[in-house]
Amino acid sequence: MKLTSHIVISFSISVFLYAMFRSYILASASFIFGIFVDLDHFFEYFNEYGLTLDIKKFFQVAENYKFKRTFLFLHSWELFFIFSFMVFITSVNEILFGIFVAYAIHLLFDQFGNLSKPLSYSFIYRWKKDFLTEKIWCIGSHGCI
Repeated sequence: MKLTSHIVISFSISVFLYAMFRSYILASASFIFGIFVDLDHFFEYFNEYGLTLDIKKFFQVAENYKFKRTFLFLHSWELFFIFSFMVFITSVNEILFGIFVAYAIHLLFDQFGNLSKPLSYSFIYRWKKDFLTEKIWCIGSHGCI
């Protein structure tokens, strides 16, 4: 999804959380993580283009699936379930709960709002596909199966 979509969704969720719990900390943690979980896209960019950064080019290639390989370490249901387990076996505080909600919503919107195959947001699936972008997403010669 595009950055603007994540900002709007994260803002909406954080407003909802604030209305429900009256906690600026919870709402802020949710808003910030809902957007910044996408920082893992920079790994693909630097992996492909080196340690130079052209923001316009970054958004162009990230939003159009132009990386040759897609790792997206934070965008995986496996990591989300591990994080969820850790959150719920510890005492949940406002920050962790805000991150948990933002993470779940972010992955759901990405899963259903992007050119994803059913397993695109599985790190194990991406690993088995050698992280090759054209095999992971509904693009290129492999299409969406």
